[in-house]
Amino acid sequence: MQSIVARVSAEYRVVIPKLVREALHLQPQDNVLFLLDGDTVILRPQPASFTETTQGLHKEIWPDPDTWLEQERVTWE
Repeated sequence: MQSIVARVSAEYRVVIPKLVREALHLQPQDNVLFLLDGDTVILRPQPASFTETTQGLHKEIWPDPDTWLEQERVTWE
């Protein structure tokens, strides 16, 4: 992990350092997400599609979601 310092201006603006921009492949006009966890902030590029980005999460919990959903629907009847 690298530690990079940037200064907050009087207008609360921060220039994203070149090393960070390159690592995140940021371009002008890109949107970024600030993920807050207590006093920790994670900066990430905003994905074009949250659906595609989160697809496949928790596969270890639901290895076969279609089968699980069919079984769940049976209990609704």
